[in-house]
Amino acid sequence: MSLWKLILRNLLFFRRQNTGIVLAAALCGIVLTGALTVGDSVRSTLKDLAEKRIGKGDVAMLSPDGFFEEDLATRIKDILADDVTIAPIALTRGTLTNPDGTIRVTNVQILGVDQRFWKLAPDFSHTPLGTWSLKKEFPEWGSGSFFVNERLGKRLNMEKDDRLILRMEEPSLFSRDAPLSGERDNKFVTMNNPFGGIIPAEGFGNFGLQGNQREPLTLFVPLNSLQKKLFRSLDEISGNTQFANFLLMGAPNEAEVDLELAKKAMNKSWTLEDAGIEIKELRNSNEWSVRTRQVFLSDRLAKQVSRVSGKSVGVLTYLVNAIENRSDMDGTALIPYSMMSAVAPQSVDFLSEDWKDQDIALNQWAADDLNASLGDSISVSYYTVGERRKLIESSREFVLRKILPMSQAVPENQESDWTPRFPGLSDAESCGEWDTGIPIVHKVRDRDEHYWDEYRGTPKGFISLKAGQEMWGNRWGSLTGLRIDKGSISKEELKKNLRKNLYAEDAGLVLRALRADAQKAVESPVDFGQLFIGFSFFVIMAALAITGMLFSFSLEQRSQQIGVLRAVGWKTIKLRLVYWGEGLLTAGIGSIVGVFLATIYGKTILGLLSGQWSGAVSGTHFDYNSSSNSVIIGGICSTAISLLAMIWSTRKLLKREPRELLVTGCEGSVGENIIVTRARWHKWVGILCMLLSLFLAWFVGLQSSHASMAFFGAGGLLLVSGLFLFWSNLGKKEEADKSFSNLTQLNRRNLGRRSGRSLVTVGSMAAGAFLVVSTGAFRKAPPASPTDLQSGTGGFSFWGESAVPIYDDLNQGEAINLFDLNKSLLHEANVIPLRLREGDDASCLNLNKALRPKIFGIKPSDFEGRFEFAEGNWSSLYQNLDGEAIPALVDQNTLMWALKMGTGERLNYVDGEGKPFEIEVVGAFKGSMLQGSIFIKEDDFLNKFKQQGGYRSFMLTGNRVAAEKLAVHLEDRLFQNGMEFQNSLERLSELQKVENTYLSIFQGLGGLGMLIGTCGLGLVVARNLVERGHEFALFEAIGFQLNQLRRNVFLEHAQLAIWGILLGSISAILGISPALFGGILDSPSLSFIWFFIILSILAFFWVGVAVHIILGKSQLHLLQNE
Repeated sequence: MSLWKLILRNLLFFRRQNTGIVLAAALCGIVLTGALTVGDSVRSTLKDLAEKRIGKGDVAMLSPDGFFEEDLATRIKDILADDVTIAPIALTRGTLTNPDGTIRVTNVQILGVDQRFWKLAPDFSHTPLGTWSLKKEFPEWGSGSFFVNERLGKRLNMEKDDRLILRMEEPSLFSRDAPLSGERDNKFVTMNNPFGGIIPAEGFGNFGLQGNQREPLTLFVPLNSLQKKLFRSLDEISGNTQFANFLLMGAPNEAEVDLELAKKAMNKSWTLEDAGIEIKELRNSNEWSVRTRQVFLSDRLAKQVSRVSGKSVGVLTYLVNAIENRSDMDGTALIPYSMMSAVAPQSVDFLSEDWKDQDIALNQWAADDLNASLGDSISVSYYTVGERRKLIESSREFVLRKILPMSQAVPENQESDWTPRFPGLSDAESCGEWDTGIPIVHKVRDRDEHYWDEYRGTPKGFISLKAGQEMWGNRWGSLTGLRIDKGSISKEELKKNLRKNLYAEDAGLVLRALRADAQKAVESPVDFGQLFIGFSFFVIMAALAITGMLFSFSLEQRSQQIGVLRAVGWKTIKLRLVYWGEGLLTAGIGSIVGVFLATIYGKTILGLLSGQWSGAVSGTHFDYNSSSNSVIIGGICSTAISLLAMIWSTRKLLKREPRELLVTGCEGSVGENIIVTRARWHKWVGILCMLLSLFLAWFVGLQSSHASMAFFGAGGLLLVSGLFLFWSNLGKKEEADKSFSNLTQLNRRNLGRRSGRSLVTVGSMAAGAFLVVSTGAFRKAPPASPTDLQSGTGGFSFWGESAVPIYDDLNQGEAINLFDLNKSLLHEANVIPLRLREGDDASCLNLNKALRPKIFGIKPSDFEGRFEFAEGNWSSLYQNLDGEAIPALVDQNTLMWALKMGTGERLNYVDGEGKPFEIEVVGAFKGSMLQGSIFIKEDDFLNKFKQQGGYRSFMLTGNRVAAEKLAVHLEDRLFQNGMEFQNSLERLSELQKVENTYLSIFQGLGGLGMLIGTCGLGLVVARNLVERGHEFALFEAIGFQLNQLRRNVFLEHAQLAIWGILLGSISAILGISPALFGGILDSPSLSFIWFFIILSILAFFWVGVAVHIILGKSQLHLLQNE
């Protein structure tokens, strides 16, 4: 007979035993393959969400701090393939309300789009231009109706044609943080349109740039309608409003737009006008003037212009508060609010080469007005912008060196050759209409009005460029223009040279691979397949233990067959081929069954993730999906580990001698060497561990911040103590007098008869129960009070965000007057502003991989002493790093799980001018509400994002009541800015809920594994009873009844279950004491009590089953076979 035939006949003949092995192996296959399919389903769902988010878009270009001509999209398309669609988009944020104000939604993403955008939708038929919209009777796109995505639609809960009011900030030509940027407060534009309908995800309703799991609140507006409202002030001379700040490129067919080709097309297509750069011909000079919409030329642009133009003259023009003649004896000679220019003396003919930095030249009008003569002391006072847009008035003394003749009058609707267009000033008809953002404290006289009417912004004085830059230079630049001699270069040549030496990135027009980023983002930092394999560890181990024990039990019952084969000359290797081959087939069959049933397990887990365990995935619904790879890997791995369990459990059996195998019952106590343990040594080790456990719990205390970890360790020590004491007790029973007077004493002795097996049984039950229950000690809960500086809230009671930036310090007088804030509320609580650069959410609320986390710019002194640090501290932000990297702080959970980085590692970003830079992690917060973002010093933030003005994030200090009153007040007073606050305890609780849910999953699946594992206890009991069959037969022969034997054997083995469960429960209760009694959790769950009750019932049940099966009939036949 061949080996394979023997294997197959064994399988068939012992089919009852093999059925149990197949079912145990199937359980392993179900759990292992099911866990892998859960990972497939999560990845598939995230990928589907990403595909719907970006549609057919492949490449994107966002200019968050500026705008470009809309027809840039057409120019790029003319270079790329005909089937490429490029959609210009106006992207901003705002607030939506209904007319009576009962509905208010803040921080809404507003998209101004046209039909080109909808062509790139995942499914065109579901867009406002598609057939699905016609069936829904949507109003025609462009008719003036507002459309929203599903998430915003749920928030609004509005009917068709209900009115909606949209409020947005009107963009400024340059940062409102800058000096002379215009009005102190925001300029808002509103739109009052009917509600048109809800655009589903398939119709591009969930479009967004950030790779976040939660879709943004999005409002869709026709592009031309939004442009007319939003950009009406960008070009008041021509009235052009056709600007955009975002381009989306893609191909409606299956083709993909290549990033490098798009970059080449961009660099060929963009113009200086797109970057806001203009070359103006001066009226009164044979020169060209290079200026920018942002007023101040960046240092980078100034260098490029100087390099390509040869000789150039830098100019810095500024509005000063007052020019005074200090030599005037009566002290009344003062000119209010005048333009003054700084220029290098050697580069102009009206200033001498020996001009000093303390010299000044005034025009004739100013000299006459001040009654000034050469040599007089002239004082110039001016404002600069300090921290948080605080205006700082400074002054500087000069000596009048020269009086200049008056220049020609400035024609209507034009500017002076020396002065750029300042918002709120250049277009004013009179001085009274100025809106420069600085307070007017000096009286504007009639003669000042006449000067403005005739000369507009013509400077009244000139100083050296060095002196001017010392006074008025800022982060945006130290020049307002560059003058270039016409004779040295033509305008077209200058334009050409500038375009040749400037790239789109230099103007902030940076392309990014949107599709590639989306694909990277769905590579979740959390592999749910591996995660649920880990969570199912106890279930898998229970299945493997049962598989191994059933297989071992089966072979032990066939020991005579194995003995015969060995007696006729079969080698051990041949026996292994037969019996382990039999195990391979049963494992394979079981795994195949398990693979088919894995769908049920996977769908059950996904159902729980959408329901009871939704806290782990932020409420996302996952669709079931399995890949062939997961099915194959799951099947192979479950077969392999099941086979290994069988091999391990029978490795000694197949090496026994034929005589030992042929004698029935040889596995019993006869011939078995009893290991007598050193009971006294084990006892003292147990007592020492117990004392250490109690000391650790007493020393740390229930209220300590380290209580969870300390009590978990104390519980572990108590568990070890109990096991050593149990082991000591087993040893004592073996060393006791061999005589016994009744079966109860015999039961106690039998526990020590297989001391190793008894210890493993008790230890595995106790350790499993302890681990499953005591993981609850690591549950997190917010602190009782948010004002605890070292807690996860950092002492902040509320954290808010606005849709529109706020430029002034809300604690100071300017903002208090501007927004009519309640001073008494600001005395009881304080506002800490943070600058915000939008990016990906890197918190545990986002399953996607965060490629570019959002950045907060903070003032470290505002946070000193707040939050607990795992590494570093707030002063770490002042480090000087190699390569001009910026130091940053990150929450520890974000660092470890979302970014998968450590301190000292770096992230790559692009600044506001398109230049790459690095951020290095120098420290980490511990368990904070700051999870998901990068925190850098405010100065570093401003250095990298110069054009981004204002604050959009705010934290409130003070007690909860005072802070809550202030939060409500600020939401009311700043409703146009879209201010919305969240309780910091709720924010922290939302983050902790994810971690707590993961612990619940582990406890749930671990508990299931333990309950299944009680079946293994029954198998251990059955094996013991089979080995002791001759003993029971002997007891029957001398007159003991079967019922008496069954009762005593049950009590004997029940002791093992009782020891294991009691030891595990007592250790676990000590481990979770901080949660139960220390106030860490407001209402700790007592479900572990039910777990121990059910575990006890099942343990006793399986012991009873084993006893009933083995001792269900007389064992006397075993003596007859001797």
